[in-house]
Amino acid sequence: MKDLSLEKKVSVTHDELDSLEMFFNIKLPISYREFILKFNGASPDEVIIKVNSEERVLERFLIVSEDENLDSCLMQYEIKVVMAQIEERLTDNEDLIGAEALPFAYLFGGDFLCLDFKEDAINPKVVIWDHNESEELSPVFYKAFNNFQEFLDAMSFG
Repeated sequence: MKDLSLEKKVSVTHDELDSLEMFFNIKLPISYREFILKFNGASPDEVIIKVNSEERVLERFLIVSEDENLDSCLMQYEIKVVMAQIEERLTDNEDLIGAEALPFAYLFGGDFLCLDFKEDAINPKVVIWDHNESEELSPVFYKAFNNFQEFLDAMSFG
């Protein structure tokens, strides 16, 4: 991973990450756990990711927190809050218990980077969820990276 000049916004514990896994019935990749422990909720000055020759600006990483007193400006970027707003647009399975796609970063323009657990629960790929094209029970994803570590390695700073 590159030396990231990011500042963690909210502290997070291993127990909170375990709770997130239980809540969404997923197993987070180790590289994501390590990243979020260091940079939970970071909002970089400018991080650019290149996906299929298209450059996208990453505005902020989502927050993992069980703190009910979290500042409201930060709370809107807490993963469970984001999921509550868009979860029916992240799956085509109305009987799903848990999550198949977990957003972890907000992109300029309203899309999210997500961990996609649908095909591989151990090593999820990173996808872009297209908010304009997705509808309830009809999500539109674009593969971005084979896994979270590949995503980290591909980030560049503007």
